[in-house]
Amino acid sequence: MDLARLEQQFKEKENPTAEERVEYANALAHAGRVEDALAQYKLAARQKGNDPSYRTTLGDAYVLAGQNPMAMKEYMAVLRRQPNHPDSRLGLGDVYRQYGLLKAAIGQYRHAVRSRPNNPLFRFKLAQAYQQAGMADDAISEINEAIRCSPHEPFYRFWLGSLYLCKDDLQTAVQHFEAAVACDPEDDYYQVRLGVLYFALGRLEDALETLRNAVSLRPYRATYHALLADVYRAMGQTIQAEVHYERAGNLDDYDRDYVQRVKQATRIRHEDRD
Repeated sequence: MDLARLEQQFKEKENPTAEERVEYANALAHAGRVEDALAQYKLAARQKGNDPSYRTTLGDAYVLAGQNPMAMKEYMAVLRRQPNHPDSRLGLGDVYRQYGLLKAAIGQYRHAVRSRPNNPLFRFKLAQAYQQAGMADDAISEINEAIRCSPHEPFYRFWLGSLYLCKDDLQTAVQHFEAAVACDPEDDYYQVRLGVLYFALGRLEDALETLRNAVSLRPYRATYHALLADVYRAMGQTIQAEVHYERAGNLDDYDRDYVQRVKQATRIRHEDRD
């Protein structure tokens, strides 16, 4: 249901329930109307009194609105009544991580994971905190647990590969990038990054095939044409390279800075074209 219709129906209700307020607030938040959404989350929480799920949802809304002190207040109120409430532990961990209090964040995430050991998002959040704290091996272990919980989710496999990139282990990283592409071969985000990593490893034929796949999925993405052109140039196929350089230059979204960032993410060093 589109927001305009949902909004009209909501305003026609004389006494909306807390559940209806949350449904409406979710739609408002999705549309970027964060302050309007927050107002509805507050009213829903008020209707439900001390219901921990509603107060946690309100805390999440405060985080979305950039009001971390208010979010912390809601999470702590829930945890005083239910110390093992996993969603409030997770939310509090998010606030601590935003403040740079990584040790405290890790403690909250660990608590949340103990309550829900098979939740891949909880595992991922803990892995993120470990990575930020410089605990790479713990991050790798935890993201592997997320993959165990959700084996068909490509993002977790890609993120694991990125951790190995940070360790300059390109050979292991490429295996996980390949696994991400295998989970979702229609996602150009994984295709293009796998292609660039193949290029970094000197696997030009694999890079060519993968970047051609990315271009076929998003033919109007100029940066993909530029990356593909670099592979053609490295293979000595200058005519094909110039074709894709020209296409990149003619498309509106061409962004050399973006090309640089994608390459730097896989440790590629290159020279700009004239």
